[in-house]
Amino acid sequence: MIKNYFKTAWRTITKNRVYSLINILGLTIGLGACMIVATVVIDDLSYDRQWSKGDDLYRIITVNKMGDGLYDHWASSLAGLGPELKNKFPEVKASAGISNYKQRIKLNENNPNGVEVSILHADTSIWKMLDFKVLTGNPRKYVEGTRNIVISESFRKKFFSKENPVGKIIYDVPTYSEKATPYLITGVIKDIPSNTVFRSEVIMFNKPGTEHLFKKQGGTLSQNYILMKPGSNMAQFTQKINKWYAGYVEAKNPFQFEFQPVKDIYLHSDFAQSQAVKGSSQNIYILSGVALLLLIIACVNFINLSTARAVQRLRETGVRKILGAGRRQIVFQFLTESVLFFIISAFFATILYQFSLQSVENYLGHALAQTFVSKYYLLISSYGIILLISLFAGIYPAWIMSGFKPAATLKGKLFTGNSTGQNLVRKSLVILQFSISIIVLVSLIIVQQQVHFMKNKDIGFNKNNLLSIGHVSWDGKGQSFKNELLSQQGVVNASITGWLPTEETGSMSTVMDDPHNPGNKITVWFINGDLDLAETLGLHLKSGRFLNKSFSEDAMSQDSMMRMDSAKYVVAAKRQSSVITSYTAKVLNVNTLDIPIQHGATTPVGIVDDFNNESLKVPMEPTIITADNALNYGGMLIRIKPGSERQVTAAINKLWRQFYPDKLLDIQYVDDMLAEQYKSESKLQQLFAFFSGLSMFLAALGIFGLVVQATEQRVKEIGIRKVLGASIKSIVSLFSIDFLKLIIVAIVIASPIAWWLMNKWLMDYAYRIHINWWVFAMAGIIAIGIALLTISFQAIKAAMANPVDSLRSE
Repeated sequence: MIKNYFKTAWRTITKNRVYSLINILGLTIGLGACMIVATVVIDDLSYDRQWSKGDDLYRIITVNKMGDGLYDHWASSLAGLGPELKNKFPEVKASAGISNYKQRIKLNENNPNGVEVSILHADTSIWKMLDFKVLTGNPRKYVEGTRNIVISESFRKKFFSKENPVGKIIYDVPTYSEKATPYLITGVIKDIPSNTVFRSEVIMFNKPGTEHLFKKQGGTLSQNYILMKPGSNMAQFTQKINKWYAGYVEAKNPFQFEFQPVKDIYLHSDFAQSQAVKGSSQNIYILSGVALLLLIIACVNFINLSTARAVQRLRETGVRKILGAGRRQIVFQFLTESVLFFIISAFFATILYQFSLQSVENYLGHALAQTFVSKYYLLISSYGIILLISLFAGIYPAWIMSGFKPAATLKGKLFTGNSTGQNLVRKSLVILQFSISIIVLVSLIIVQQQVHFMKNKDIGFNKNNLLSIGHVSWDGKGQSFKNELLSQQGVVNASITGWLPTEETGSMSTVMDDPHNPGNKITVWFINGDLDLAETLGLHLKSGRFLNKSFSEDAMSQDSMMRMDSAKYVVAAKRQSSVITSYTAKVLNVNTLDIPIQHGATTPVGIVDDFNNESLKVPMEPTIITADNALNYGGMLIRIKPGSERQVTAAINKLWRQFYPDKLLDIQYVDDMLAEQYKSESKLQQLFAFFSGLSMFLAALGIFGLVVQATEQRVKEIGIRKVLGASIKSIVSLFSIDFLKLIIVAIVIASPIAWWLMNKWLMDYAYRIHINWWVFAMAGIIAIGIALLTISFQAIKAAMANPVDSLRSE
């Protein structure tokens, strides 16, 4: 019985090829796009759910509360905290310091540049927390005398394919140490899954730290994890820890701590700027929403085309009813056709999906751990969902087709009365699909504008022709290197600095009283560099002067000051000259230069125009620039002449090898670094461009199918009009006007929805564009243009047909 239904459905599909092709193409694109997006979403939601102890593994989060709702979240905590919690609280089974970032390593000492790899730095307690499958060696046993390293299986295949790497020595490319550090390969492990924040190719091990938890609330900050006993009440534990710590330290404002489940880290770490592997829960919602909208458009096309073909199948339905077919049988027959359409489309969508996976992984920058072709239960589940969608999409056309009265259907009439209700539904569906397309198109334009705005906004300093060398230890040779560099042709200026663009707001921060609101606190950031920093950045002096070596207070040694007792330090710090921004002068109520800031450790001698020392996603903060005459750790900014890039970079490389033969030279263009800050927005722009094109294509495909149906139904009318002298233009207008009215309604409906959605998205940016009216006008014009092209193509074809052929009797 079911077999007969499918045979009939197959004959219907193959008989009406144009209609079937349009439906299958639309559904294939919609289902394929949904499968791709669903893979990304499922993969993002699967992060760190594979660890056997994942339910009890937490990262320690530091909360620095400064009163009046002002506080900072840090993904790091004091290095001595984890071991102290393990020793004092029985709920804590283990603690470990774990961090990951990219680093260069070399397979021998003669390879100066090495290869860049993702490295996980951890102490040996990590073996108690994460499930690493050892393939060769005995890496759980720490070998004394040399730092230990464990490599992944893929790393071994890449660099040690013909030999056993266990027991071999490899080296890092240092930034702070003067010589490369050797590492002993103690084992090979199975590749760490890509769906984890611990994603890396090698693990560098240290023995568990011995740093104590200081009562003065100082010490090294690092990312620390704890493993709790199963079933621990984390709310009670958090409360207990914070109460204990407040009594342990001798500090006016003791830190508080939160414990973030490892499963939440990937999608909920907006406060962790330095986290190497990080996702966005907002992107999950955006991806899911856009994919769902695409699927809705594809289903709307199917429903519209199915109901539009009702006229051509009236006699078929009437004959079946007269021969005894009940409404249930007819509904089942049309549902079978719907299911068959979706099955065929799902097959092609799976092929499309398979060929797209590599491109998706390249776009994401990492492999997908869970896909529909690697996890068959996901594929089976997706096909089950597609089956349900096919039934849902097919039920309306099936119900309508089965409800016709036999006498009316044999005469070619849909209803004995009027068909206003059915036309209204079909028109509503056209409005729906174009409304969705316009919303996506408006979103694309606004995202594109915001990305362009952020990349091109004047940020207060000259980012062009500015090079950056990453943080290193200068080993007492930094000033000599700088002097040699300044003698090179093409180099305009250079500065050793503790802060580089795209890093945090400054080198360090402090909390001061707010002079405008007594009792409130404000965070003030310090940027510490040498005397040439402001001029190298290209800051604009508004009043006063830049820092100068002629004034002894302009550059002081921070190391020397830190060795002073507290009373002398306060006096020396207040004497230290600084340059502040206009915004800082306003916030701190600085009206006169060369006078120490009240409650502040500096004396401003100059005011510069405001500049954005952090991403435009965050608001500007008070910033003070100071100088250190013996800065031994930091990066370097180099101002060069336009057109001298190749010459200068070659000179820098040559000098670097003379001064630091073993150190890593991390040289980048500052404008590239700034653009990298908005990588996620750029990807979102590409995503909307892709989905906008797909949604418009699907909407146009649906319009094309409806026009094909309309021209077939009105072929005699067109012939009569042509015989009576109607022009091609008037016939095209006949078909265009009704559809254009629907698109205009779609524009009216979509515009406020798109404005609300994008205005909400823009609220996440401290500096943002204003949404202009012409954005909606442009989206509307594009939608109308695409619709007109689609309608005109088929309408012109019908209008140019020979009226003699169209007026022949059936």
